[in-house]
Amino acid sequence: MNFFGVGNMELIVVLLVALLVLGPARMVDAARMAGKFWNEAQRTLRSAADAATTQLDARPAAESSEPEPGPEGPEGSVARGGGEQGETQAPEPRSEEPRG
Repeated sequence: MNFFGVGNMELIVVLLVALLVLGPARMVDAARMAGKFWNEAQRTLRSAADAATTQLDARPAAESSEPEPGPEGPEGSVARGGGEQGETQAPEPRSEEPRG
């Protein structure tokens, strides 16, 4: 087993030194606190990854809801399916500039 570059023998030595320094009662408390920290860190990383995935999944859906502009503009036409059956679209009023 090679955990962060620490082999089996090194891990046993570190645990024995910790047991001698902390004692059996505080060693259990330290292991419990380390477990809680590890659990909270995993939960935080998982929620951040879920939030990023949700944002990435939501972005294309929002962009695809906008109508794609065709050659005649974003308003569409009945031939392209831009309007409902029986519905006519009025042309936009043109502003005439004075000729001079």
